[in-house]
Amino acid sequence: MSSPTGRGERLPSGRRRRADYGSSRFWERDGELLTFVAEQYAITTPQLASLAAIGPRRAFQLRDRWRRLGWVESHQLIWRGPAFLWLTGKGTKIAESPYRTLRPNPARAAHLRAVTDTRLLLERELRLGTWECERSLARRLWEPGRRPRHLPDAVLATPRGPIAIEVELTLKGTTRLELILGEVALAYPEVWYFASPRVAPTLRRLAAESPWQNIVVHPYPPRAEHVSP
Repeated sequence: MSSPTGRGERLPSGRRRRADYGSSRFWERDGELLTFVAEQYAITTPQLASLAAIGPRRAFQLRDRWRRLGWVESHQLIWRGPAFLWLTGKGTKIAESPYRTLRPNPARAAHLRAVTDTRLLLERELRLGTWECERSLARRLWEPGRRPRHLPDAVLATPRGPIAIEVELTLKGTTRLELILGEVALAYPEVWYFASPRVAPTLRRLAAESPWQNIVVHPYPPRAEHVSP
């Protein structure tokens, strides 16, 4: 219950509970954050803190508020990893998201986290451009009757043109990597790979041998000092 001053209920400890604690009111910021979650399939609570520019405790409070309202589910998907959260059917409707409600596959959880880490750096921290997520690309580029093309993890729209973004944590077969790399390099003027130490050497070799010479391999985890605008 809020106090008459709107400062929130005083707790026995003497601290005040936030005035919107437990509120079912939908705030504009809720919509923006939930939309981001839908675009990334799922994000972690530390990523929510970074996205919303709040501390870890506030991020858990926000997650718990959404969970009480039935807008998100939240569970640990990676052994000893952080909690993830993703939209429920109700949350999808609340956010007016065009994407289907999906429970994330635990096998892809590390990749989802890595793609969101990369987005937070490139789009939110460095402000290099506007991020178009894989789900948006799939909707925009789908053509009935045609073989689905390989989609990058995202496309970053920058002043100098679109940059395809790929995140690789595990080593695929060389032949498969060559096919994917060639298809993406042909479709986009510039390709940025963010690769784990295990994958980076192979990708750098393939990029050097590529006839398109438009592929840059960055280390993952991503760091601002490793990215050239």
